[in-house]
Amino acid sequence: MTTKNSVQVLFAGPAGSGNITSGLVIARALHKLGYHVIGVSEYPSLIRGGHTVYWVRAGVEKIYELYRTSDYIVTFDEATYTRQEKDFRGDSIVVFDPDLVKRDPPRGIKYEVPMRKIIRENKLKPITMNMLAVGVIAGLMGLPLEEVVWSIRYQFKEKEKVAEENVKAAMYGYEYVAKHPLPIQAYRLEPAKPWGPRILLTGNEAIGLGFVKGDLRLYVAYPMTPASPLLHFMVRVMKDKDIPVIQAENEIAAAQMALAATWAGVRAATGTSGGGFALMNETLSEAGMLELPLIIVLAMRPGPSTGMATHSAQEDMLYSLFAGHGEFPRIVVAPADQEDAYYRTIEALNLGWKYRVPAIILVDKHLAESIRSVPAFREDLSLEYGALIPKEEAEKRIEEGWEFKPYMDTETGVPPWVPPGTKGALVKADSSEHNKKGIVTEDPVNADKQYRRRMKKEEFLRRELEEKYEVLRVYGEEPDKTDLVILTWGSATWASLEAKKLLSKEGINLSIVQMIYLWPFPRRTFIETMKKYMDKPIVSIEYNYRGQLGILAYMETGVKTSGHIGKVDGRPFRAEDLASKIKEFLKT
Repeated sequence: MTTKNSVQVLFAGPAGSGNITSGLVIARALHKLGYHVIGVSEYPSLIRGGHTVYWVRAGVEKIYELYRTSDYIVTFDEATYTRQEKDFRGDSIVVFDPDLVKRDPPRGIKYEVPMRKIIRENKLKPITMNMLAVGVIAGLMGLPLEEVVWSIRYQFKEKEKVAEENVKAAMYGYEYVAKHPLPIQAYRLEPAKPWGPRILLTGNEAIGLGFVKGDLRLYVAYPMTPASPLLHFMVRVMKDKDIPVIQAENEIAAAQMALAATWAGVRAATGTSGGGFALMNETLSEAGMLELPLIIVLAMRPGPSTGMATHSAQEDMLYSLFAGHGEFPRIVVAPADQEDAYYRTIEALNLGWKYRVPAIILVDKHLAESIRSVPAFREDLSLEYGALIPKEEAEKRIEEGWEFKPYMDTETGVPPWVPPGTKGALVKADSSEHNKKGIVTEDPVNADKQYRRRMKKEEFLRRELEEKYEVLRVYGEEPDKTDLVILTWGSATWASLEAKKLLSKEGINLSIVQMIYLWPFPRRTFIETMKKYMDKPIVSIEYNYRGQLGILAYMETGVKTSGHIGKVDGRPFRAEDLASKIKEFLKT
């Protein structure tokens, strides 16, 4: 056998052949065995039909991104040979049923398995063929069968009979490998290294758990890929807690419901993608005027318009910073991975409520729907409700002579806030300009005061972010050893880190600056960080055309990038591809 520190598996074929389920089963088994795992799906924007793909990469060290080629390829159709042609290399092991796939692969070592025949002879349902393939891969990789069986039962835990039939299929696949060993050495993983309690989940699930931990009391959304799985997940987790999750009739209604609940003192959030976010813009602006912490998860996909609904992009970053008419403070935070997504979601809730500003959690399909092994989440996290005064306390203060003014000035610009229905308090909410009592007025002196008070919050928020929060993260070498500085954010960080590992073996040293908080932009921290690399070239790496983070950094600080490496085909960078582009950039 050939042992490796990481192995990549590809399942591909027509929609309905179970490729995503196969990948999840293998990924979960590898995760349970102690390996670092990522899993990435690709599927068409179709109700039925098309070609689906799932990659799993596992290793003994931390995994950031997929590699260009796969060690094992399971295919259920010939379309894989053209659509995933670059995944095949000369020593890839290609598993297929010659009765289903008539042609030989473009490259690789054939491992023919009569899957259809095995299923038929053992009187199993044809739909279990993907689990037979899982058993074949597990056998070739030398994975313990009991871990694969556990993973299958977990996958179908609500359907016991279905689970057992799929277990049988996997066992037949595993047995086939034992009876028909490869003529060459198969790829096996080196023994896993213990790395403590861990969790395997998608970015959407991490955000959902962050909402639960952050005391969210209402989630309302209209389905839109890639934010739809978050809605589905919230239904599952909130059901046990008797907390409402609502599927609204459209995105405008979803945003308005969340805003109304927030006005009532309830922690609420919504989620959507680009087109849905466009419909929410007026509500976002309304939240700015009412000074309410509307929480929006913006899960990006390629545009413009409908674009490619089931693929990934980082095209809406600048849009998220300036969406909504008029000027008003907001928070825009961009998690890079599942661990980030959990903690940053809680921070967005806390900060939004503390400063009475809307907050946008900015992710893309790659992060939202991919799975990753991360350390188990901490539970010792505090919650902040900011200026919201509990009803009983507010009523007591009013009885003692305090006059509640919902838009009064304070040192930080954040006015006190009481729930509607508080005795003795007139809790007004109006989207027109108003005075400190919430009464509509167009008086110019008042308008100037209210506008400046609202904007004052942004500077106090920026100061707190830079003093108390991780607004950016630096990976890499000391400045004098750095050949190139990469400026990146969100899921593009994964490929940047994987490319860094590859290039370091060639003597090319990268330093990576990953932005976490995009707005208010942490000017002082960013300038202090970049000063260390003043004589080094800087390139932005993002999944957009213009290099939007580079534009933002220059706009806010005057720090200018030397160039931009972007990708706009809806697919993430593979590590080797990005490494090649970085080398090309260094030659220019």
